[in-house]
Amino acid sequence: MTLWVKPIVKDEIERRAKREGLYPSSIGAALLEKSLQQTIDLEYGALLTPVFENILSRSMEARDNRLALLLVRNYLVAEQNRGLTTYLVGRAPDITPDTLNDILDTTFKEAKKKLTRRSPELEKLIREVKSWLLNEDKQPERGKGKG
Repeated sequence: MTLWVKPIVKDEIERRAKREGLYPSSIGAALLEKSLQQTIDLEYGALLTPVFENILSRSMEARDNRLALLLVRNYLVAEQNRGLTTYLVGRAPDITPDTLNDILDTTFKEAKKKLTRRSPELEKLIREVKSWLLNEDKQPERGKGKG
C-alpha cells in the first residue's frame, strides 16, 4: 500500500523511524492502525451507552416494581392496623374522645421519631431485605413476579 502524506507528516514518520531504528513504513503502519483503532473504539463506545442504559433501566424497573409492591403492602397493613387499633381503643371503657386524640397524637409523634432512627435490629432487617432484593435480581426470569 502506498500513501501520499504531507511533507511534515512524512518528516515526522522518518524521524520516529530513525529514532526507533525501524523502517518508515512500519512506523506509518503502526500510526495508521492506532488511528483506525481509536475510531473503531469511539464508534463501539457510542453503541455501548444505549446497551448499558437499557440493561440498567430494566434492572431498576424490576427493583422499583418489587419495592413498590413492598411499600403498598406495608401501607395497606399499616392503615388496616391503625384503623382497627383506633376503633378498639376508642371503644374501651373510660376512653373519652379527648383521651383518644391524645393517644393518637402521642403515638404519631413517637412513630415520626422512630422513622429516622436506625437501631441495630433495624440495620439487620435492612441488610436482610437488601440481600433478598439482590438474590431476586439473580434469579432467572421464570422465577420472578411470584409471591
